[in-house]
Amino acid sequence: MNEVNHISFFEVASKVLKALGHPERLRIVEYLQTGERNVGEIQREIGLSQPITSQHLRYMQRHNILTSRREGTRLYYFLASDLIRKLLECMHSCKLSLDSGDMQVGDIFPETKRSI
Repeated sequence: MNEVNHISFFEVASKVLKALGHPERLRIVEYLQTGERNVGEIQREIGLSQPITSQHLRYMQRHNILTSRREGTRLYYFLASDLIRKLLECMHSCKLSLDSGDMQVGDIFPETKRSI
């Protein structure tokens, strides 16, 4: 990989991570890993109000995390790229290690060792 592509990748990854930097957005993209969903389905699954859900969805669409398609009056959202899926897989793997006790939160986030 040449240096220009390397820098470009990290710039894109940084923007994606920043856009995902909200727990509710992470919950939404995790839910969308199973396939496209409309706003009502997402709202019910996540438990947020419709306006807040729509706000998060529009934000993530503007930041190329999600894309959408219209079917009649419904708008269906889905993940925009495999990069998002791979990031989620990595986070899910870490969560499984935490849940199983193979890893502690302080192993992933050392600053939490001081506050626990």
